[in-house]
Amino acid sequence: MTSPSSTILIDDDELPPSWRPTDSHVQRTYPYTSPGILIEPSDAASGGTEPSRKRKRAEGKRSDTLDTCFKRLRKTVDQTVEICDQKVEKLEKEVQELRNRLLLQEDRHQEELSRRRFLDCNICYEQPDCWHSLLCGHMICEPCAKLLDQNACPLCRASFSGFIKCYPFAG
Repeated sequence: MTSPSSTILIDDDELPPSWRPTDSHVQRTYPYTSPGILIEPSDAASGGTEPSRKRKRAEGKRSDTLDTCFKRLRKTVDQTVEICDQKVEKLEKEVQELRNRLLLQEDRHQEELSRRRFLDCNICYEQPDCWHSLLCGHMICEPCAKLLDQNACPLCRASFSGFIKCYPFAG
């Protein structure tokens, strides 16, 4: 038995299919292949400068495929940007709404503080001109102090022996 390397080939002999050179096979073109693969073996062998019709068609398809891919990619990017813009607008509206709510809450808080600044009697809720301060620190108005018949603070029930008369500062 002889090995293929020891066989002598004569030009007029026909080669078996496994020994045929790969240049005779036409390569398939895919849309995502490099330009070097698109060259057909027959073009490389002939050395012609004019590309074949098949190659022109393949390059045209490749160009169309690239344009299609670019358009699809651009559409996807535009949709993503649009979605992000909508989210940003929604979040900006939410932030503005929260700021408005915060300002409203701050205004309400300031009103509440200003209302509390006025001295009210804890018994009758009036704003008297004359106060009586008890030793425990609570203050009641003069009419309520006159009505007290016991010696205990009406608020904390601490015992006391007298009042200190106070006049609110109207500054």
